[in-house]
Amino acid sequence: MADTFEFESDRAYGRIVELIFGGAVDPAKPLSERKLSERLGIGRMPVREALRKLEREGVVEVKPARGTFIRTVSADDLTEVYELRESLECLATRRAAMRGPSPALANCGARLRVMGRDPSAFTSREIDDVGTEFHDALIESAGSTPLEEMVRFMRMRFRLAFHLPRYFAHELVAEILLEHIALFEAIANRSPDTAEDLMRAHLRRGLQIRLDLDRSSPNLQKLTSRPKENIE
Repeated sequence: MADTFEFESDRAYGRIVELIFGGAVDPAKPLSERKLSERLGIGRMPVREALRKLEREGVVEVKPARGTFIRTVSADDLTEVYELRESLECLATRRAAMRGPSPALANCGARLRVMGRDPSAFTSREIDDVGTEFHDALIESAGSTPLEEMVRFMRMRFRLAFHLPRYFAHELVAEILLEHIALFEAIANRSPDTAEDLMRAHLRRGLQIRLDLDRSSPNLQKLTSRPKENIE
């Protein structure tokens, strides 16, 4: 029973994300738990849990006496987050390169190399998931618990913004994959200067990608090719 609920919650989460970034939701209107449940054909409890998860991640916010709304993340917000991320993750990358990759990072690096041989054999989601594991394992390899805690909190808070490219062109995700492989090679070769420079360039390019995606549409309607659904 618990497994079924978890599966339904994950399914509700994925579909709500698609609706939000697919332009089917008016950011000025509250998200209706009941209407989402009816539209998606998923029970209200899994939908409620999905909305709670999205609230924890900063995608939606609950406004007292008004309801649950899509949280607006401005270009300035993203820029500030990436400035902080650059400081923390460049430090983590330098430390990881000086220490050498942990077993988890080495394993992740091997999987990245396999994907890099033929990115077309993998979905954007699969590549992005391994990319997330790579960043997590890299932070762990830095060997600093306070640093790890700060980065993990920030990544969770803005998780969806960091993952936006996975919903767009596969070519873009494949390019990011190659950047991750280059980063891993620098860490494996214990080249802290090179690794830090690569991470800085990787994050700055990531910020620009997200700013460009945000400017392309108020609701990022290019997220999905599925027909848009009106949940109002």
